Amino acid sequence: MVDTHCHLLRGLDDGPKTLDESVALAAELVEAGVRTVVCTPHLSRRYPTDFAVAQKRLVELEAALREAGLALELSLAAEIAPGLAVTMNNAELRRHAIGDRFVLVELEANTAASFGPVIAEQLARDGLFPVLAHPERCRAVRRDTAPLIAAREAGAVVQVVANSLGGAWGSTIARAAWGFIARGRADVVASDAHRPGRADALSRVLTRLYDRLDEDEVQRLTVETPRALLAGLTPQRPD
Repeated sequence: MVDTHCHLLRGLDDGPKTLDESVALAAELVEAGVRTVVCTPHLSRRYPTDFAVAQKRLVELEAALREAGLALELSLAAEIAPGLAVTMNNAELRRHAIGDRFVLVELEANTAASFGPVIAEQLARDGLFPVLAHPERCRAVRRDTAPLIAAREAGAVVQVVANSLGGAWGSTIARAAWGFIARGRADVVASDAHRPGRADALSRVLTRLYDRLDEDEVQRLTVETPRALLAGLTPQRPD
């Protein structure tokens, strides 16, 4: 699995507090089958993550993983709050983007459903595309998926996360997450992991994906599309 949404770096947001916790989480991700992680600390008013500090934490963690013998490839982006995503300039967005083109934007519980097509149109002017994180947690999107579908048709990438699929946020959100996948409206599955101790949940979700979908579709969601994003390439979607 190539994980494009993970709070792996210590002391930046609501992820690991210590380097030991980061290493423990990394070990659990490797055990679950993750081979590449895009570290995406929150970038919001609550967590105004400094990019230079995040880069230092990334280098620190890479050294710790080598010492621990853990084969996990890391890169750095950010999970950007919706309010900041619409006000940041192109250079700032690209600095925090996946593959220099794909901006991970958090859909919060109270985000308007219309935000998806609006941010897709705005980013497109600068040659960027939003990766809409966990739309299943957004109440307005659960009520009305039409704007999300419109955003996806405009180039947005829909990212469902494993802890929603696994029921960590309740049955309503889990049903919505699985519904996006069943209807072909999800482009990628990521972990959104924050702390060690829950990697078995990721393993169970991956097992359920293979039980419910054919192997090619699981690979598209967990490997092929994430690799395309990292390479700055437009992901391929089924006909």
